Amino acid sequence: MQASAVVRAETAPPRRGSRHPGPETRVVEMRGQVPLLPRITSVPGTAAEVVFVAGAAGPLGGDELTVRIEVGAGARLTVRTAAAAVVLPGTGEPARQHVEIVVEDGGELAWLPEPVVVSAGARYESTVKVTLGRATRLLMRETLVLGRAAEPCGDAVAHWNVVAEGRPLLRQQSAYGPAAKPGWRGPAGTSGGTVVAAELRFPDIPGSTPRLPSAVGRAVCELAGGGLLTTVMAADALTADRLLAAPPEPLPTAPDQPPLPTATVPSLGPQSPSRPRIATP
Repeated sequence: MQASAVVRAETAPPRRGSRHPGPETRVVEMRGQVPLLPRITSVPGTAAEVVFVAGAAGPLGGDELTVRIEVGAGARLTVRTAAAAVVLPGTGEPARQHVEIVVEDGGELAWLPEPVVVSAGARYESTVKVTLGRATRLLMRETLVLGRAAEPCGDAVAHWNVVAEGRPLLRQQSAYGPAAKPGWRGPAGTSGGTVVAAELRFPDIPGSTPRLPSAVGRAVCELAGGGLLTTVMAADALTADRLLAAPPEPLPTAPDQPPLPTATVPSLGPQSPSRPRIATP
């Protein structure tokens, strides 16, 4: 099966009676084919949010899925998926997903799909190509679950290619599964973990979010062209979310009182770790 989807957001003058004095972000183009069905989930405001709802199971082996996301100059957009996807063997050919992202000058995008589960015997190839203009902001995340519960994983290959203002920012490829090079489960690979998550923040603005240090299961890398790449390995998706999330700051207390206990589930600033965003309506 072949399917494609397009989402484009642009700025527009505020509507009459709007509570926001500045320009609004409006989704001016939104179309998709099963199983890529985009839906607007935000109210009119300075930012927009779109969620992809799966219209069919899969992806299956042999499927070719293409998503294009465009953010016009000054627009602010968050794109998510409604639920995790499970890649199944199908024809035995790889299931391929291509995501192309273009953020024009001054635009902001959060691309936050739910995890992709690569089941036993399946083959999955993911490619994300990003082109950023001047003064843009990007938050991008990808989570791979290597196999369902109590089963071996299939083969997964993830490509990221990010270009900012005409210069390469990040080019990397990660491979997991039986067809990957030996040692992929070792200390230099997943360290035995079954969930791999990667997050890119660009630019890395000091003070905008608490800086996470590298730790067991988490590698934090400052990119030469700006931005921060965080990669985590974990035994489950919830632990991976926690490793990607910044710990909450304790509430202030009186000098003679002990500190209040912090929340058990960390968050990205004031927001939930499972729903991070850089723009809200």
